[in-house]
Amino acid sequence: MNSLIMDNVDKLIKQWFCDNEKKVTDISDRIWSIAETKFQEVESSETLINEFEKEGFKIAKGVAEIETAFTAEWANGQGPVIAMIGEYDALPNMGHKISTTKEPTSGSGHGCGHNLLGVGSMAAAIASKKVMEKLDIKGRIKYFGCPAEEGGAAKVFMVRDNVFDGIDAIVRWHPVNVSYVSLSPALSMYSVKYVFHGKTSHAGTNPHLGRSALDAAVLMDVGVNYLREHVTPDVRMHSIITKGGVAPNIVPELAEIWYYIRAPKRAEVESIYSRMNKIAEGMAMATETTVDIRLISASSDTLPNKVLSERALINLNKVGPPKFTEEDKVFAEKLSKGITVADKVKSLIPYGISDSKVAEKTLHDEISSNMTEGIISPYSTDSGDVSWQAPMCQFFIAAQPIGTANHSWQQVVSSGMSIGHKGMLCAGQAIAMMALDILTDSDLLERAKKEYNEQLNLYPYTCPLPKNIKPGQE
Repeated sequence: MNSLIMDNVDKLIKQWFCDNEKKVTDISDRIWSIAETKFQEVESSETLINEFEKEGFKIAKGVAEIETAFTAEWANGQGPVIAMIGEYDALPNMGHKISTTKEPTSGSGHGCGHNLLGVGSMAAAIASKKVMEKLDIKGRIKYFGCPAEEGGAAKVFMVRDNVFDGIDAIVRWHPVNVSYVSLSPALSMYSVKYVFHGKTSHAGTNPHLGRSALDAAVLMDVGVNYLREHVTPDVRMHSIITKGGVAPNIVPELAEIWYYIRAPKRAEVESIYSRMNKIAEGMAMATETTVDIRLISASSDTLPNKVLSERALINLNKVGPPKFTEEDKVFAEKLSKGITVADKVKSLIPYGISDSKVAEKTLHDEISSNMTEGIISPYSTDSGDVSWQAPMCQFFIAAQPIGTANHSWQQVVSSGMSIGHKGMLCAGQAIAMMALDILTDSDLLERAKKEYNEQLNLYPYTCPLPKNIKPGQE
């Protein structure tokens, strides 16, 4: 499609967002106030579904046997299928008032900005549909409503059950500290619970009759700590003991230790998981207990597509960075109290930003050209498995003050007010522009698929979740 028509596309998208800004931010604030946690997002998902139904999208509810997962699809004749990803789950015990000081509430909160993520992608899908109608652009927009990103790995279950079949490209985003397009892969991750079973007895009068499940769990953690010397430095193994007995004078008959295992490639996680299973079985044998090994969820590393990502950066520059006001900056300054420039410098390292002048800012009001190629992101996401289904690009957009963290009270606050709104509106426009760029540029999609297929030939994808594991099973 020629540049004149693409200029018209960009203008129409920007105009749609200008006309619908209040509506979009109101929906985001509604989901922020509902704040439903993993697999419980009934009202949040229905809020999104209602908007799609108003716009004539075809809805499929309860996909992959997950009540709060859905798809919303709109087609204008034959053409590529562009996937957009929505998340809308909150984090437990992170409720917070809109305040510049710490004022927690008793409820859940959007500490990772998924209200912004879900609604920003929804807005992009609807804006794309409007422009496709007006200019008769052929193709399909398919929004995937994905619950339980936080610990539930719903997208992996959706991939396993073929919900993502038939897509040609994926455009997604996530709110963070800075605005850029990422070529950095995230870590693969397994979530595993080791449940030890022993024999109870009185710890004072007849401890010799007991077999402590807690001893086995603690000794397993000792073994895993020794394992750390024999894995690469980019491997992460985090654990908590979730069950450890009921009283000190009762030998525990049940103990549970829960691990997240992370590494750059899924094959590495699988190898470490196998070694940890041997440690668990060895410690069960040593303590004369037994162990059940429960894989709760798993996700693959992400597979960014360079061809799409380079075009995505061009589109993001067309939109420009979030348009923060002076009021936003004053509010952000108060939110950032106690965060030093040195703290900010450290927080910018994963984004490939080394300019100390950026660390002196409170809000990132520019677009970084560093696409973090060659840097491994130190987190995991179930979007990793989606990225192995079709070429994917991902925008990361400033929606919180520099130096504040996801899963922090500052992120909860930012997600419910104008700082988060500005990032969401920027992301929505960039996603819509990118989607229409793919739909109207067959060469772009062809080159992206060539790169994707070459990667898939090197590392064929298999789903990390066996069929017997159910969503939400713990």
